[in-house]
Amino acid sequence: MVDWDVGASEPTGSVAAPRFGDGVSLDQVLPEQVSDLSEQFDGCLRELSAARHQLEEYATYCERNDLPVDDPVLAQLVAATHQVGMRMVRQQRTLLAASTPEAADLLGASEGILRFGLATLSYVRNCLEWTAKSYGQSKQVQFFGTQSESWPTMHYDRNGSHASVTRVEHQLLGVLGLPPEEYGIGVTASGMAAFTWIEAFLLRDRLRSGDTILLAPYIYFETSQQLNALPEIQAVRASGYLVEEIVADVVRLRPKVVFVDPLANNVRQRMLDLPELFRRLREVVTERCTVVVDGTMIGASLQTELFASDDQLEILYYESCTKYLQLGLDFALAGMVVYPAELTERMDMLRRNTGVVLARHNAELFPRYEVSLHERRMRRIWANAEQLATLLHNDPRIAAVGEVHHPALPHHPDVGLARTMPYGSGIVTFLYHDRPRNDWDNLDAVVDQILVRAKTSGTQVTKGVSFGYSVPRVWAQTVSTTVAERKYVPITDDEPLFLRLYVGDRMHQLDGLADAIAEAIAG
Repeated sequence: MVDWDVGASEPTGSVAAPRFGDGVSLDQVLPEQVSDLSEQFDGCLRELSAARHQLEEYATYCERNDLPVDDPVLAQLVAATHQVGMRMVRQQRTLLAASTPEAADLLGASEGILRFGLATLSYVRNCLEWTAKSYGQSKQVQFFGTQSESWPTMHYDRNGSHASVTRVEHQLLGVLGLPPEEYGIGVTASGMAAFTWIEAFLLRDRLRSGDTILLAPYIYFETSQQLNALPEIQAVRASGYLVEEIVADVVRLRPKVVFVDPLANNVRQRMLDLPELFRRLREVVTERCTVVVDGTMIGASLQTELFASDDQLEILYYESCTKYLQLGLDFALAGMVVYPAELTERMDMLRRNTGVVLARHNAELFPRYEVSLHERRMRRIWANAEQLATLLHNDPRIAAVGEVHHPALPHHPDVGLARTMPYGSGIVTFLYHDRPRNDWDNLDAVVDQILVRAKTSGTQVTKGVSFGYSVPRVWAQTVSTTVAERKYVPITDDEPLFLRLYVGDRMHQLDGLADAIAEAIAG
């Protein structure tokens, strides 16, 4: 069988991610997207080659130790790595050889083939694996990966010690810019699994009956539900987003734990000034306070110094990795928790006992990338969102019927804070002036009309929940979806239903997207 050469393609180079207003053209921005996607292809091809060598080592080990192996099965797995590898090489070369307009049209299809490659990689590496692999055997095979046969720790996936899981953890520590000697990290089965792990720690180690926890004006409704349901613990919503408002609540209530989101996932997208908040909290707390930060909305853009704990504040950070941190490939749910290194033993025990660890199959699906690639992609998404927000805000059809929100818009109350971030929200939100129009039936119909108009103009867009993808996605959004949930996060003038417009990483289609949205909203 013929192997492929992952270094055969010519590098396209990269350019600094543009900011809106720079007058950049497609010829300037597209090479970076093509280069980043090609880099992902190269990484997947290397892993497929490594997986094939693992299969060969496995077959040799089993033959040497007189262990039964089904040769047709192994041949099929080896063939799978070759087949998907050759398909990826062909697509990569087509993408790199294409003209600028052709390459723009090939991005979506190429991303789909990358997903196929990663899915095949996970299938090949996991179909012979065992959740609790054996250490030794006679006439029976219950392991895959000969390098772990004499591993000193217990072979049990719930412990989180599988190589695919620890690979994701090391990668994410690098993305956050955190030294492993100072911080512990664990990946989980979802963002809510990450919260559940933190909750288990707080209930056993930080909270006692009668204690108070302070919630930022907005936190995810599922988190709010869980915290408000805790018996004998008082959960209080903060008075506002300003630092002085939260500090005043801390002085008045003396909470043991404070929950904050740097960027609210609601229509107004308010931001919290975490550097200033942490500085002021350290001045007023009379006993050590635990601060829990959910960074899902900002894609690992939190300043590294904000993770540091001390005698005044203990910082726990968590994030859903299903969105930005999977590069929009959206294979499977994932989450992570970051904590001070001194908590590692305790946190490892709690993750094991609660069973929230990321499954090794999903860990193998998690894309491999360098920090710089993630940062370039996030800056493009941020620039696209700023441009889309500006186009919609300046469109008289939009201004006549409603209001557009994004932290980078000049009239946003937190625009100064947004400008201190390397990147942030890829979401633009819209609210009708006529409040009765902000109901589900009307907004859902608007979303459908956006798709109709996008099809006519040849613009890529999808309908659905969540965000972080390369292609734009639109949805009629509310912070809660059922009557029971609205008990915890009620729909009010501050928290109405609204249009959530996630912009994606397709700058060349922004004009068409903005026009489709404006036509649907005004129609």
